[in-house]
Amino acid sequence: MSQPPNPHDILAIRNTLSRYCEALDTKVLSLLDKVFLPDVTADYPFNSNLKGAEAVRNAIHNRLGPISTHHSLTTQTIRIAADGKTANTTTHFTGAHFGQGPHAGKVLTAYGRYIDQLVCLDAADGDYEGVPGASGIWRIQKRTVGFTARIGDEKIMAEF
Repeated sequence: MSQPPNPHDILAIRNTLSRYCEALDTKVLSLLDKVFLPDVTADYPFNSNLKGAEAVRNAIHNRLGPISTHHSLTTQTIRIAADGKTANTTTHFTGAHFGQGPHAGKVLTAYGRYIDQLVCLDAADGDYEGVPGASGIWRIQKRTVGFTARIGDEKIMAEF
């Protein structure tokens, strides 16, 4: 019989997923090193079949680098496997993209979901990334992003 999931792991997973939004909105893309495994695979609507954290970081920089954004996570399901070392999550999001230059005052809002597979790694030097009691640190191994809707002027993403 398997053990129930460690409730501290739920918080650690949520923090990992939230860190992604923080990286996008602050443009501190080095934070993505604490979100993704180095060999992550990712499929975004704007860039599919990405392999490796560096490829994901570059794709995000190319897409959002000059754009001010605000990402919010909403409804979420977290399923930790019986081994306590892997998890699957579905997290709905809203991402606001704020127009600049000729599009100042306009907003493009994206609605969608992140479907992630995560793995739990040993915490180096006891650093549980702010979640004492977690089984380790959690990183995304595979991400699929899907849009539900995009509302606003798509030119915001191309004309600054």
